[in-house]
Amino acid sequence: MTWYTYTYYNVRLSEDFIGLDLDSTKIDKTSFLNKLNNGKLAAYKIKILNGQPVFKLYKLNSKDESIIATIKQLASAEMEYYKMEGHEIPKYNFKDLNNQTYSNTSTKGKILVLKCWFIRCVACVKEFPELNTLVTENKDRKDILFVSLAMDTKEELVNFLKTKEFKYEVIPNTKSFMLDEMHITGFPTHLLINTEGKIIKVTERIEDLIPYLDKEKAKELKVKNV
Repeated sequence: MTWYTYTYYNVRLSEDFIGLDLDSTKIDKTSFLNKLNNGKLAAYKIKILNGQPVFKLYKLNSKDESIIATIKQLASAEMEYYKMEGHEIPKYNFKDLNNQTYSNTSTKGKILVLKCWFIRCVACVKEFPELNTLVTENKDRKDILFVSLAMDTKEELVNFLKTKEFKYEVIPNTKSFMLDEMHITGFPTHLLINTEGKIIKVTERIEDLIPYLDKEKAKELKVKNV
């Protein structure tokens, strides 16, 4: 198994994990990511404790520049996304391809699942079937909105989606919002926004977002049943 394959499947920095330093002392996520970002260390999953993965730092023996660059890129991106959690999403006022409008006010009280993408992003399009399944599984939940922000124009998206089924609501021309307001650095990127408009999770893989969505769904059901 190559380092890339191992890391992709085992070391998901967007997870809630227990971080251990070189000497096996516990450190917080911010410190863990900062140490990874220096390019001299690598992270490995050593076990699962009470349902949480335990990642430990080790000295990086490889001098492969591509591995070093990838470690730093992953740590840096996750640090930026981690900083977003707990903050309110920036002000927005969008109109989707069906002329439905979305704003901070109109979506308050709803769980908002956002996808950031563009047509020429192969990985963004490849995950459509998985996202469509997620929408179908939650079709009875009127308190959840599945919305995607796309860089492309309305005309480009309408033509593209004639041959590609995508069950999210699609909002065109949002490049400036994603890059300048949200500071998104990779695509696809998925965000989970709670009913108060606060960012709960930011991740590049939808499967990493789903556990947090399930928690929010359970929380809202509990509130309604009180």
